[in-house]
Amino acid sequence: MAKETPFVPVKVKCPFCGIESTQRYIKSRMYKDEVVEEDSHVAVYSWENPEFAMVRPNLYHIWHCPTCHFCDEKETFRGEDKSGGKLELIKEKLLIHSRMPNSLIANMGEKINFDKDVYHIDSAILAHLLAIHEQELLSLNMRQYAKLARFHLRLAWLYREKTSLAIEDENVPEGFGSFKEYLDSLQELWPGIPTEEPPALEVALARYRDILNHSANADVRYEINIMNLIIAILRRAGRNAEALQMVRGVFTASTKARQTARAAVQKNINVAQNQAILNFAAGSIDKASELAEELGDIVFKEELPAAKEAVLKMGPVDAKTVVDKLRELKFSDITCRRMGKMFEMQAKKK
Repeated sequence: MAKETPFVPVKVKCPFCGIESTQRYIKSRMYKDEVVEEDSHVAVYSWENPEFAMVRPNLYHIWHCPTCHFCDEKETFRGEDKSGGKLELIKEKLLIHSRMPNSLIANMGEKINFDKDVYHIDSAILAHLLAIHEQELLSLNMRQYAKLARFHLRLAWLYREKTSLAIEDENVPEGFGSFKEYLDSLQELWPGIPTEEPPALEVALARYRDILNHSANADVRYEINIMNLIIAILRRAGRNAEALQMVRGVFTASTKARQTARAAVQKNINVAQNQAILNFAAGSIDKASELAEELGDIVFKEELPAAKEAVLKMGPVDAKTVVDKLRELKFSDITCRRMGKMFEMQAKKK
């Protein structure tokens, strides 16, 4: 009887070099996402078979061609990528850059060890970095921002896991004291390469903002989900005031979507679709209202000491002047308004 395995091996030709290799993905029904963090990172998986507990499915998201070192999601390898990929352009760039002296593609690609079933996190990190690098070989207007955002976020998760799970380095390249030291050495060939979680999250944040800026006529539910993900990333980075601004954006977008969908339902236009949008928008509004209150308290608490100090330096002023001056000093709107109310109430007591 064959031993049970969570892996499905697939023989597939690389969409670039055409050479066949064996890739693998994991049977999704064999595990569940047990603990999911706010930015969608799965911290704990629950396996039907406890023997597979050491397997982390997110390490298998990117496929790697061992011949030309092309890296991307399985949909691209299978020819199922419908997101407007510029494969021929990437192929041209890949061929040029892979043949250069001290090629970054060869440098990283040759250190990816996907020959064994249970992948090591270091190889997964290199595969994600290569997938990002190959996208960034394209000009700005040709890049797939959804992929870049997704890849950077997943890369940040890998760095987080390497730290939180205290995972030891795989095979440290010769001449380096650690895997991190090796990654840092690549800055010379790739200025700005994200080698830790914070910079990877920062780029992911920028790319998700790019999606919003280029999402004309996109499904409103997709846009709101992206906005909620941006909020989660901002909160993880401790940028609560920015997160609060985005929450207000979610509230505005959800309110508008609800009004539009309600009008369409009343006119009997695409009733099922618009009813689904109506329900989604209602849930988003409730969630945004709760989050706005929570974040408002956090931001006000964070800014209160500095705001009090700023007000003391203003001298004799009225409530309106307090609000205006604090806004000039770039305090958040919630702090400006609350300080104005506090000042107004104190004035009434005198």
